[in-house]
Amino acid sequence: MKKILGIIMIIIGFCLAVVVKIGPSKETSWLFSYGELIPLLIAGVILIPGWIMYNKNR
Repeated sequence: MKKILGIIMIIIGFCLAVVVKIGPSKETSWLFSYGELIPLLIAGVILIPGWIMYNKNR
């Protein structure tokens, strides 16, 4: 179960980082109300523990 949760966290973090790097569109403009740094930090906070959980339970 932890492996699946890790995979889900990796996917969510990666998608958030891709959206931030592509740039704002009409649907995702709410992410950029405070700039790019906060969404990138949130993506890192989701992505890194996901990788750790996935690698521990491989």
